[in-house]
Amino acid sequence: MKAITGYKLRKLFKYALVATVVAWVLTLFSGDQVGPLLGAWALLGLWTGVLEEFLFGRRFRSLAIPLQFLGKVLLVNLLTIVLIALAYSLDSERFELISTKQPYHVYEIFGMPQFYHLLLRVVVVTSIAILVVQVEELMGRRMFLGFLLGRYERPKAEERIVLTLDLVGSTALAERLGDLTYFRFLNYTYSLMTDAVLRNEADIHKYVGDEVIFTWPMRVGVRNENCMDLFFDIVTRIQAHENDLKREFGTVPQYRAALHGGRVISAQVGHIKRVIDLSGDVMNSVSRMLGLAKVMKTDILVSAELLERMPKATGRFTIGPQHTVPVKGKRREVRVHEFMRAHEMS
Repeated sequence: MKAITGYKLRKLFKYALVATVVAWVLTLFSGDQVGPLLGAWALLGLWTGVLEEFLFGRRFRSLAIPLQFLGKVLLVNLLTIVLIALAYSLDSERFELISTKQPYHVYEIFGMPQFYHLLLRVVVVTSIAILVVQVEELMGRRMFLGFLLGRYERPKAEERIVLTLDLVGSTALAERLGDLTYFRFLNYTYSLMTDAVLRNEADIHKYVGDEVIFTWPMRVGVRNENCMDLFFDIVTRIQAHENDLKREFGTVPQYRAALHGGRVISAQVGHIKRVIDLSGDVMNSVSRMLGLAKVMKTDILVSAELLERMPKATGRFTIGPQHTVPVKGKRREVRVHEFMRAHEMS
């Protein structure tokens, strides 16, 4: 299964789950029986997800976020209501209303308040499902769950891997393209990274202008060398769209990167605007490593400390000689290596 396919299936599951939970809560407040109707609400969530992801999602991306939400809600609910009305009208003689076991003629159903209560509940459930899933995507899964569960209210030490990706020659490129075209170029490039990010199970920690910071929990990043594959998968995706980039922007982006892992402190910072930030020696070291990569004019460096956690990496990657990087404010150095994926060299 392709990474993007798995991502879309998980997204459909989110819609079904949120719709079911919201419908369950509404049903409890209304005093109706919960039981078998939850399956119908889960199907409604799946239907909402299919419409949003495959039919309407891309059509609203050029709009402001509130207009995106309103547009999706209006169209999804319009089609859903039309579908429900069509389902009722197909049986021209008698139909069993969802809230009762007594059959009715169709013309009687359209005149009953229960039918419009059902439509109102459908609108509420689908609207909340769209809102929750869109907010989760906007914030990122890790940040969304962290805020929801209060996980980062207090600083938390954890083992994480950090990959910093930096655009080569960004200043000259921004001057040549102009501000608006440059940021459109960045957004287009970031969208190309999506499949590689999903395939290698990475979290996008933040965008800092032309720099992207990816993270993994340690066990996820070292699994199948996900953290080492990501950079090369991104480069492959960019190369596959090289002609499109040249036609649209006249250039193809080149990136260099630094990869390190260890103990970091994760914490929620800010009050008016809250974000989850990472701090510690790993963040300081990876920044220094990226500076060395620029000096060496190499594509990517990885710390020897992280390499030791991936003993099977030498079977798939060619590891270069060791270099040392002084860490600012610390009386120690970080040992680093260049590396290449074996088949990238052929």
